[in-house]
Amino acid sequence: MQALQDSLTLLLASLPPRPINKAPLDALVAQTLEESRLKTSPETWKTKWEYVLRKEVYDLAATEGKALKQLETKYYDELSDRLDLILTFTEHDACDQIFPFNTLQDLLETQTIASCSHVFSWIEQRADRLTAGMVPQKGKALVLLRTLNDLLRRLSKMGATTQFCGRILTFLSRVFPLGERSGVNLRGEYGPMWEGPGAKGHERKDEEANQMEVDEAKEEQAAKDAERKRKEKDDFFYTFWSLQLPFSRPHQFSETRTFSAFKTAVDKVLPVIKEATAKERALMGNKSLHATVGASSQLKRKRAPAAAAESPATSEYYFAKYLTSPELLDLEISDTHFRRQLLFQLLIVLNHLLNFTKAAKATWYTPRNRSLQLDFTLEPTDAQWVHDTIARAVEELRQTSPHGRAFAEAVQVMLEREKNWVRWKNELCPPFDREAWYAEVEIDGETKRVGLEEATEGVRKKMRMDPEEWPYRYGSAPLTEIWEMGYRDLRDLEHPFQAGDVKDFVKKVKQEDARIDMRRKQLTQKAERIAQARAKAATPQDGAPAPGPPAAASTVPSAPAAQPAPTAAPSVSSPDPAATHARNTLSAPAPLHPSLPAKPGTTPASGESAAPSPARVATPNPPPAATAVPTPAPIVALAPAPTPAPAPILEPAAIVLPPDDLIRKYEENKQRWAWLALRTARDQYLQYFGRIGAGDVVLLAQEIEKGRAEREKAVAEKEAAAAQASASPAPPVGMDEGAAKEGTKEVASAPAPDLEKGAGMTESPEKDTEGDVKMEDR
Repeated sequence: MQALQDSLTLLLASLPPRPINKAPLDALVAQTLEESRLKTSPETWKTKWEYVLRKEVYDLAATEGKALKQLETKYYDELSDRLDLILTFTEHDACDQIFPFNTLQDLLETQTIASCSHVFSWIEQRADRLTAGMVPQKGKALVLLRTLNDLLRRLSKMGATTQFCGRILTFLSRVFPLGERSGVNLRGEYGPMWEGPGAKGHERKDEEANQMEVDEAKEEQAAKDAERKRKEKDDFFYTFWSLQLPFSRPHQFSETRTFSAFKTAVDKVLPVIKEATAKERALMGNKSLHATVGASSQLKRKRAPAAAAESPATSEYYFAKYLTSPELLDLEISDTHFRRQLLFQLLIVLNHLLNFTKAAKATWYTPRNRSLQLDFTLEPTDAQWVHDTIARAVEELRQTSPHGRAFAEAVQVMLEREKNWVRWKNELCPPFDREAWYAEVEIDGETKRVGLEEATEGVRKKMRMDPEEWPYRYGSAPLTEIWEMGYRDLRDLEHPFQAGDVKDFVKKVKQEDARIDMRRKQLTQKAERIAQARAKAATPQDGAPAPGPPAAASTVPSAPAAQPAPTAAPSVSSPDPAATHARNTLSAPAPLHPSLPAKPGTTPASGESAAPSPARVATPNPPPAATAVPTPAPIVALAPAPTPAPAPILEPAAIVLPPDDLIRKYEENKQRWAWLALRTARDQYLQYFGRIGAGDVVLLAQEIEKGRAEREKAVAEKEAAAAQASASPAPPVGMDEGAAKEGTKEVASAPAPDLEKGAGMTESPEKDTEGDVKMEDR
């Protein structure tokens, strides 16, 4: 034992200067333990070290009184060093895991409150090391909880040690889980019972012995009035303080007459509190009236500055205990803080009673929480009274000053949050801890659980990639379509389509053409992206050269050194673009209907209208590489030399768009508008049908405009000629009669230019039986 004591003394003497880091202290402790293993038996090694360390701490704690009297004392530093040694020895398995907590428990019981505060500061700093591997409700957790609870009992809940109590409670909530059973009142036990007026043993007593004798000369009526006022005051005194009994013991409501007496008392007390609040507000006056009216402010009581109401003394106001003297009741009711305290108690009890309605009890009554249940049910009429009383109490809190509205809102928030804690308590405090999120994935044929970061790695990687190009230029498909259709203003969308002239149908046909072009562009872009993705996927990944046309250098033949006769390479026929276009034109599919006109700008087939062929969009051809053309030589009878043939220049494959339902729909709409335009123009512009080919509505509109322009020009010329004839002078007198007749004959024989044209327009054409059939019947 002495050898271990000497080793500990040497260890304390070799400690580095403060603050001491963990690494050098671990090294010193490990060296000391290694040297002491041979000095004692392994069976008693831990016990002896615990005894030596505990004795060192207790010897130092015994000098607390003398050490604290010195001005520059090192008592707390030395105590922290010895506690660090105990914790380090425990971490090196030289002491039991519960040994530091037993030492702290004994130490805190022997120290003053000031020294306990310093020791608790050391516990806060070493919390992570002390609670490493601690399991709630087992081992060192129970010792730590018991130690701190004993310390809390020694401290006062008000005054200078209030902050110390808060530090201990905060530490416990951080170390232990929130649903720790040791910190939860599972049985629903209440605090100390009210023992003031209204409680058992403090019932109202007759005070006839204390009554003063009334002078016989005093009038009898005045004596009766004084006696009545005294009785009313005594009744209110006992009624007021009788409320504290159900406040402290809510299970009193299970008795028969408790709730009715409680209602009567509350209905008597609230008007008195309201009267006191109104009186205080009248004495304070209106602040706005003080600011605007100077004369009236002199008649009111002077108030302290607004800052005085927010002084630290007011903000830290509290009641240690109610004073229940009858002479002090009027003064207490006139105090704002006293009224607030009572109203706050009343709101807590009223909200508690709402948990015992029939509907509320059905939600939380279970056989497991019988200790929280009461043999009491709040009837609907009583529940309505509770709601009304809560509203009255909250309004009364708002009317109190200073800051009544803010105080009332704070109380309502606290009570609303308290409902959640009550529900948690009624459910027997289920744990708050939740299992971490995981996903089951298959890795190497085995199903494993992975965390959130590993499970979302692919999604996050995809989010970091550059997004694809947005297919719609103006944000969305409808907006892009509207802009491509030529609409530039909201007024363009206000007027719906009304069939009138041919140009209206031409506008609709052009809109359908624009829709078709826009759809083809979208399909082409999509096909190009797919082709690029396929080409990228088909690219070899092992570094092999990708297949492609030969290099330009290889296509240039080297100069022949001594060849007998160069032979021309056999020619390879390349596809002709014109022939390809012709083949595509001939292989056009059949039209939608034999009677429908062909697409504008195309040549109709014989006997029927040709339908538009599917679009073929060719990718741009790259410029061909410069190749040297060999000069052809005469063919000789000898066998040709084996010379490599030049690779043919392959034309990029054209992108063939697949059949699309939207394009087919737009084509049908376009043909429908074309037929409607032809039917509309049949009666008026039939003379132009022979000039437009097979149903070209756009060309028909152009011919109509051209004919209108010619008619307007002819009318203008006629009007000009008439105006010129009316303005010309009469023939001279000396003119002979034959010349005048000859001029008249020439004028008469000249044909009128517009008569034949007019006759041609008014001539009724033959009836078109094919045109009379409705489009719907087709």
